[in-house]
Amino acid sequence: MNNKLIKYLFISFLVTWVCWWGDTLLVKFTSFNESDIIPMVLFTVGGFGPTIAACACLDGGFSWKKLAKFLTGYKKHSIWYLLAFSLAEIIVFLLSSNGISVSFEGAPTFMIPIILLAVFLQAAVLYGGNEELGWRGTLQPLLQKKMPYIPATLIVGAIWVSWHIPLWFIEGNSHQSMSFASFAVLGILLSFWLSAIYNVSGSIIFCMILHGITNTLMGVFAPTSNLVYWIGLSLLTAAAIVISTVEIKRQRKLLS
Repeated sequence: MNNKLIKYLFISFLVTWVCWWGDTLLVKFTSFNESDIIPMVLFTVGGFGPTIAACACLDGGFSWKKLAKFLTGYKKHSIWYLLAFSLAEIIVFLLSSNGISVSFEGAPTFMIPIILLAVFLQAAVLYGGNEELGWRGTLQPLLQKKMPYIPATLIVGAIWVSWHIPLWFIEGNSHQSMSFASFAVLGILLSFWLSAIYNVSGSIIFCMILHGITNTLMGVFAPTSNLVYWIGLSLLTAAAIVISTVEIKRQRKLLS
């Protein structure tokens, strides 16, 4: 288990940080902008560090059949938890924001659902959700076997946040619109929500969907750090802890 943990972390950080620190240097010391093709390729490939690491850590070695099984497993009726968390998140972001992002202003009304779907699909598959094979599908279960749920989730959240550090050094990267401190708090809280979804459903795809929804909401509504925002996030986190704790106890009773 320790070897698998070290292997996962090593590959995740190696792939990501080589790409993202390379992106940083390329944008800083050449005429490239972050939106140019080569920097964007480095940014995108770097985001697949946890995905690549998770594939490398599949039991018995990688195969497409094992990957398909890894991705498609889930527990019956658990989709209701995903729907409840998604709806709660949408409500929190709506109530705490000052309106829709300026990037959507001027778009024809009939195009907004299409744009939102495109943004969500990118967020769930390429820019966020793809990481869930690693953070929730691999690292979270490994740590939960070694320690209680809450410290395991805090450690996953802290590692996940640290993994993002190079993005605050890439000039023009969208993450710089948020302070690193605010991002760190949100990342650790989000780790509880996503771990709850994984614990109760066993579904990586559900985690990818919730991660994609979160990233989409942040891009669309740009929530304000106000009382409603923090109360909403705190309630979601409390619910996630209760759900995970109950589910883990239930699973242990079934195994005993």
